[in-house]
Amino acid sequence: MVCESGLADESFSFRTMTWNIWHGGREDGEKIGPKRVVEIIQQSKADIVAMQETYGSGEWISKQLGFHFHPRGTNVSIHSRYPVLEDISVFEKFKCVGALLELPGGRKIAFYSIWLPYNKEIWVEGTRNVNDLDAMKYACDASRDNLEKMWALIQNRLSDSQYAGIPIVIAGDFNSMSHLDYLESFRDQFDGVVIDWPTSHILSDAGFQDAWRENHPEVHRQKDRTWTPRFPKQQQDRIDFIYYRGSRLETRDAVIIDKHDQKFPSDHAALVTEFSWVDPTPSQSLRLVSYNIKHGLGNDGRLDLNRTAALLNNLNADLIGLQEVDNQVKRSGMIDQAQALGKSLNMYSAFGSFMNYQGGKYGLGILSKYPIVAAQEIKLPTGNEPRVALACKIQLPDQHEIMLVNLHFDWVEDDKFRFQQAKELAKYLNSLTLPYILMGDFNDQPESRTLDLLSRGKLAAVKPKQDRFTFPSVTPAIEIDFIFAAPRDAWHLNFSRVLNGKLTSDHRPILAGLGLKP
Repeated sequence: MVCESGLADESFSFRTMTWNIWHGGREDGEKIGPKRVVEIIQQSKADIVAMQETYGSGEWISKQLGFHFHPRGTNVSIHSRYPVLEDISVFEKFKCVGALLELPGGRKIAFYSIWLPYNKEIWVEGTRNVNDLDAMKYACDASRDNLEKMWALIQNRLSDSQYAGIPIVIAGDFNSMSHLDYLESFRDQFDGVVIDWPTSHILSDAGFQDAWRENHPEVHRQKDRTWTPRFPKQQQDRIDFIYYRGSRLETRDAVIIDKHDQKFPSDHAALVTEFSWVDPTPSQSLRLVSYNIKHGLGNDGRLDLNRTAALLNNLNADLIGLQEVDNQVKRSGMIDQAQALGKSLNMYSAFGSFMNYQGGKYGLGILSKYPIVAAQEIKLPTGNEPRVALACKIQLPDQHEIMLVNLHFDWVEDDKFRFQQAKELAKYLNSLTLPYILMGDFNDQPESRTLDLLSRGKLAAVKPKQDRFTFPSVTPAIEIDFIFAAPRDAWHLNFSRVLNGKLTSDHRPILAGLGLKP
């Protein structure tokens, strides 16, 4: 496959952790507990730690790590490999500490460690009684109230022009669950409960990304949970978060740490997120997703387009190419799936039809945060099934226009039909005068003649070598979904990765960040 990645310089990245260490980490001993806390932080390779329940252990922990220690009160603290330029704390000292940190190369971030209260005693049976949803919400009402006030003060504290453009990370023990988890599509994981938790809305509605859910867009209660590894009989939930806002940050990974060789020292798991720093470039940045959604049919045999919408919502994409999309088809409830997903995600939509099927049409779709000026079906040679590519002209916020071309080639092992489809599409692509993005389910692998033809001379959204397989989603074994951009010198690549979604479809979604140069 002849292509170049055009990958932006990712030489600088850093890892953040949020962790409630439980009474200073001393539950298992005055010395052995904090020692285990240090060992876990070291093994995580965290550069910045938002700590809660520091309770007298913080200075010793930071000294062992060789970090800068920035405490406030007895509860919350920040431990940083990087120097603290300024205290930017707000609200009550027990609940919030903030620091302006200087990262290498003169980069700066505003970093907050927070702890939010819970209206009831978590250890008392029935505080999360699924038969009393009002009581469940009330228990988290204090966290909502505190975070609303805290966020208003943070905005005011950082309102001066000297803080303009500085990314903000807010991490901590929120003592509340997330509206991104307790959804209708996943109610079976939450004892039949669906709750639109207000606390998590506060930062999400303010443009922050939930770093864990962005990297793990499909809800899995047990794997997601941070409360509580020490007490599995307690209600297991995700109540610790790392939120971030700012165009210069992109998440690369997020992991939960809840084990130690001897004994894990806390009743909260530690949440770690790795960020890469995207230096500003004179370009229009775009977040792209390509995803074969299998008409909303999950690997559990359940048809649930809302589950597909929930996964896509967590990726915060500007442009999405969907394959295996139904339109008014009986098997999927006679709905226009592209249009329904567009409405759910507040995006424009377009549909391209392969063929008539069960009273409707079967094909592919495009979703766009920006206006779709025109849409066109590019007829391709018929293989095992009829095929088209869907091309949409899209107007970006700076008024520039690009073409987004979405494809789904023939799937049979013999590549004769697939290669004929690729040749026909190549003719269309060669006729384009606008910059374009090509994405989709190629049903062929790197080094194939199909990929060689369509990738030649283009910028490729090259995936991490250790995690590049896109199919099948449960046990990924091959890479058949791709994103390319042309002309190559018009684009640069910020990042590209494949995300897990073992229930939602038999493919894994690709997420990539591209910049269109002026």
